[in-house]
Amino acid sequence: MPSLRVRFPSQRGETWTVCHGMARNAWEPRTLRTEAKWVHITCPLGDAIEWVLDGRVRVHTAANGTVWWTAPAYEDLALARARMEADAEAVKWAAAAERRRKSAEERAAAAAQRRRDAERRALKRAVEMAAEIRRLARFFEVTGLDPAVWETFTQMVRSASGKAIKWGNPSPAHGDGLLVYSRPRWERGGFNLAGVVCPDPEALVEWSAELTILVPNPGWLSRIQAAARSPL
Repeated sequence: MPSLRVRFPSQRGETWTVCHGMARNAWEPRTLRTEAKWVHITCPLGDAIEWVLDGRVRVHTAANGTVWWTAPAYEDLALARARMEADAEAVKWAAAAERRRKSAEERAAAAAQRRRDAERRALKRAVEMAAEIRRLARFFEVTGLDPAVWETFTQMVRSASGKAIKWGNPSPAHGDGLLVYSRPRWERGGFNLAGVVCPDPEALVEWSAELTILVPNPGWLSRIQAAARSPL
């Protein structure tokens, strides 16, 4: 049972006064912005005893285990405050959960979009490469190059040159070799003739020193070296 702390009368005729052990809940106005707290009240000891015996006050236990006497109405008020806080917390958690759900959906949608974009780019590259293979079918037939490795060969040329490149057409003026054009990657100007792929070794007489010869394998390199004449 909670104990009552009383103050002795300072003068004859004064009553004993309870200074601790009786409390009320102070919460005005009743909004979440307003602090709610238990406040110990003072009252005549006789009144406190009467309230206890009549059942007008009852024991209240705080969250930290402290106990005191209070009226049921104040307990109801504290309960209402606790419910309001719980409801507000539930709303906050629900809102946070909804934000997380939407964020997860947005990330999933973005990931799906990236996959679709990647698939479209891959399909576009595949279509473009298939068209390029068809365009160069005669060149592959004459040179004996494998169309299946052409994309890899293209990537190697780009990596080795450090430039943007594009393939032209087989050129009779260059030993039926395939023309390759290039430009610096950071520029937006036109492409310039930079080399020839697999020219006929017999066409290497008086070959321009500025024009690079590209070969895809050691076999072609041997043929070029065997046919090379000064000043090539």
